[in-house]
Amino acid sequence: MRTEIDGSVFTGFRRVLHKGALIFALIITILFAMTFYQNQRSAEAVRSVDRARQVITSINALRTYLLNLDNAVRKYAESQNPSDLDPELICRQASCPSAAQLIELAGANSAQTARLAPLPALQSALEAGFNALQQGAAGVNVMPPERELGGFDKSAIDQIHRILIDSEREELIQMETREAARVQGERLSSALLGIAGLWTGLALIGLYRETVRLIKAGILAEQTIRQLGLRDPLTGLANRRYLQENETQLIAGAKRARTRMAVLAIDLDDFKAVNDRYGHAAGDEVLVTSAQRMKQLLREVDVIARLGGDEFVIVLNQVNDAEAAREVAGRVVDVLSQPIALAGGGSAHIGASVGIAMSGDGRETLNDLLKKADTALYEAKRDGKHIYREAVSSGV
Repeated sequence: MRTEIDGSVFTGFRRVLHKGALIFALIITILFAMTFYQNQRSAEAVRSVDRARQVITSINALRTYLLNLDNAVRKYAESQNPSDLDPELICRQASCPSAAQLIELAGANSAQTARLAPLPALQSALEAGFNALQQGAAGVNVMPPERELGGFDKSAIDQIHRILIDSEREELIQMETREAARVQGERLSSALLGIAGLWTGLALIGLYRETVRLIKAGILAEQTIRQLGLRDPLTGLANRRYLQENETQLIAGAKRARTRMAVLAIDLDDFKAVNDRYGHAAGDEVLVTSAQRMKQLLREVDVIARLGGDEFVIVLNQVNDAEAAREVAGRVVDVLSQPIALAGGGSAHIGASVGIAMSGDGRETLNDLLKKADTALYEAKRDGKHIYREAVSSGV
């Protein structure tokens, strides 16, 4: 009987060891599969961010090129000066950006490709019109002015900008969607890892630490994507999308404090001359320094954003009257008129024109105030630059 009991216990122990070994092997397999999966997803996230950055950079380069093309034509139409059509002023690269290259870069996304499909024809029309103007300016081919400018219809330019802006926004949305799905999968994997850790103990500590490292890398990638979506990558300031998403909170904050909100539209004067003289790297230095100087003038409740190029917006969230906004605008003009030392030597001299818009009856949206501030900004530009102008208030 003793032998039978001993044999039965030994058999049960071997059975438990056998099951334990199978469970341990299964857990190890799962852990290796999870690690491989997370490595793949992390690498995919990095590739996704890099590709999105390339697409966004290409979109911005094409937008800048077409805008320069349009501005050159408009300027020539006013001045009739052939030097305004100098290609070097429009595109300084050996190969100018093209819509076809952008479509090829976004080729994996059929919806994005369809959205960008009209661009090559629009770009071709603009460049054809530009070439015709160059020939006309050189006396090679004389056309009536209305036919010369036919390829530069304002609606075509607006359509191009809408397509590029929509494409950039869609690219960011897709990045966030893919990353959210990836992070959700990683969180589920982390839960499984915790259960596996209870079974394997110290033997799995190394794998657990590696998984934690991968999770942190995923969180960092998520933060990077979020930063790309709401922050300007050059200056670190908020961008237009940040203002759109936080419009309700900004307006509500002023209402709760029973104060007014002021919007300052800021455009750097003589910034193009810095790019032309010192190069785009120096131009970036000027943008970063200008952003830092303006940010130092503001309170914690205020918001400063870069809309693109040399355009900035300041939202003074709680001001008692227009005098406070005028004071900030004057300080912005003063601080940006001071020379900016450049890393490559020398200093840049710029200035700022500012347009001010004050909230009135409480029914205005942030976009309404931005439009009023832009109108006031154009008045400041027209009146000689390096000054501020205030939009007519609709009343409190």
